[in-house]
Amino acid sequence: QQGQAATSSTVNGAQVAEVIDGTPAAQAGLEAGDTITSIGGRTISTASGLSSALAGYRPGSTVTLGWTDSQGVSHTASVTLTTGPAA
Repeated sequence: QQGQAATSSTVNGAQVAEVIDGTPAAQAGLEAGDTITSIGGRTISTASGLSSALAGYRPGSTVTLGWTDSQGVSHTASVTLTTGPAA
């Protein structure tokens, strides 16, 4: 779902470096360069904050993800978490 454009050119959150094709994130429309701003209703302001928030969920959980794209437009989508690739 599309929302309103951000009022600031800098968005607090966790910037997305890469989205793997075929994942729930990709299916939701998340792209590299987007900034994750919330997960499950919890505001995300840093990458470590995203890691902490995700630690409270298990693969298979469905959460509402909020993000701002590179054009400054806010989005939300329900995504089902999966196990990520090895770091």
